[in-house]
Amino acid sequence: MANKIYRKSVHHTIVLSKKILQKNPRLKNKIKTILETQIQPKETKSKYDKWLSKNFPDFIDQASLVRQLAKLRYLPLISIVLPVYNTKLSFLRDCLDSVISQIYPNWELCIVDDASPKKEVRQEILKYAKYDKRIKYQFLTKNHHIADATNEAIKMAKGSYVSLLDHDDILWPNALLEVVKALNKNEQLEFIYSDEDKITNNRHNHLGPFFKPDWNPDFLHSVNYITHFTTIHKSVLDKVGGFNGKYNGAQDWDLFLRITSLTDKIYHIPKIIYSWRIHNQSTAKSTNAKPYVVEAQRNVLLDDLKRKGYKEKDVELYQNKKHKGYWNVDYKLITKPLISIIIPSKDQYKVVKRCVESIYTKTTYQNFEIILVDTGSTDKKVLRWYKKLIKQHSNFKLINWPETPFSYSRSCNRGAKEASGELLLMLNNDTEVLIPNWLQLMAGDALRPKIGAVGCLLFYPDGYHIQHAGVGIGLGGVAANSFSMMTLDQPMTQTQHLMINTKHNMTAVTAACMMIRKDVFNEVDGFSEEFRITYNDVDLCLKLYKKGYHNLYNPNVRLLHHESISVGRPKDNKKRDTTEFQKAKKIFLERWQEFINHDPNINSNLSKDNAFYDI
Repeated sequence: MANKIYRKSVHHTIVLSKKILQKNPRLKNKIKTILETQIQPKETKSKYDKWLSKNFPDFIDQASLVRQLAKLRYLPLISIVLPVYNTKLSFLRDCLDSVISQIYPNWELCIVDDASPKKEVRQEILKYAKYDKRIKYQFLTKNHHIADATNEAIKMAKGSYVSLLDHDDILWPNALLEVVKALNKNEQLEFIYSDEDKITNNRHNHLGPFFKPDWNPDFLHSVNYITHFTTIHKSVLDKVGGFNGKYNGAQDWDLFLRITSLTDKIYHIPKIIYSWRIHNQSTAKSTNAKPYVVEAQRNVLLDDLKRKGYKEKDVELYQNKKHKGYWNVDYKLITKPLISIIIPSKDQYKVVKRCVESIYTKTTYQNFEIILVDTGSTDKKVLRWYKKLIKQHSNFKLINWPETPFSYSRSCNRGAKEASGELLLMLNNDTEVLIPNWLQLMAGDALRPKIGAVGCLLFYPDGYHIQHAGVGIGLGGVAANSFSMMTLDQPMTQTQHLMINTKHNMTAVTAACMMIRKDVFNEVDGFSEEFRITYNDVDLCLKLYKKGYHNLYNPNVRLLHHESISVGRPKDNKKRDTTEFQKAKKIFLERWQEFINHDPNINSNLSKDNAFYDI
């Protein structure tokens, strides 16, 4: 039955296309240009140009795509909704041509012109509707603005799924095919989104690829990372009531937050299948192009937080001062929970003294205890300093835990048993506090029921180069600190910029500075002690992830990290047993291969040969 539907659809598409192209040579040339390439010849190609030349569907690829289409058993009607207002005609033609050029034929295009002053816009729509009967239209006599105009288009939709398209953007030829391929793997999906890039006035000039993570709820509170291309089950769209005109300028962000609060049947297509047009009036260029957008975004986030049970006094919502398109949601501490800071240490007087003193002198939050797990110090200066700390600070507790060889996992587990706090903070003795409110920021997130481990942004001692911004599983073949050795002011891709500068969920964070609720730590039996020195923190985070918790990276919490001063690095044979390191690596690979193959928070298009999230 599916093949009959497919053959009928394809036959319909071919016959219709021949009629269209015979009557419109200009359209024929347009479509040919779309299908051939998106790249104009350049003297020097960027990394993305090279990636694009291999990944944009050309004529050869389309034969393969048609074969993929023939194998699909489920061929639902997809309604593409397109609100239009005074669109530049060349942009509108590019947009409509990209729909007509879809490999997948079972679609309808529902266009609503929102009372454009330019009659040429409506005339162009009529031309296209005459050429292709799958194009439906409605001309409003009064301007409704984008949210209500889109709702009018949704009312026209007959498909089981609705895809959202902006009037000056373009779909790649395989866009709908990729959506339907996902649905053939799982017909239960209700919300699908994809990767995207940008185009300029010249539609062949592609730039700014955004390779997104899989579903990432905290990321969606920092920025509307989903944006394009989205396809939504019609029943879900109807259930949430479509778009809300109250949020014009951020109406799609509001819709996505409401939908993802309603369903967990969310899927990310890790492919670029949509290009977002940059021009002077576009939010793709800057939210400054539409000042009202900022206020709409604020209201969207505040209202979503209220729906999730947070009162306005429970959160602090503010724009990132340096990056105006990004938002920070800080969850305030309603109570003042005791935080147990667990620091394993041995000798290293200058190192551990700097760490502990930075806590006492720089931290504004006072309800904490320091549990220093000493694993066998013999340095008399260190021992005298311990006695001094005990006298000076009632919240300093020393645990004598001599062990050979040293085990970070066992030391932290021992410290956790002695901890009185509701929250545990695992902290390396070679760290140094930079941000006075670091404990409040981490605790506000760690107390959230769905959050597992909370990590931060760590810098090397120069305070300039990044040491850690989350952990990427599979990077380097096992796991690596994300963005290590990059700097905050260097040129970045959009993907890098967002993943470094926004609060979002990570599959893992480092225990050099990691906060977690004590009951959650105990729920997963703490650190696995077969990982004595390395991989223990990543293993813990993956155990949390498998239990259904979201781990979190917060770039607003910043510390210095004098990495591996205490125990050395695995490559340093004088200090570290590389045989044991290889054994730990083997255990980790056997246990967590599924995440090495696919870290849900690292796009599969990004290279695993380095930690820079680049193609």
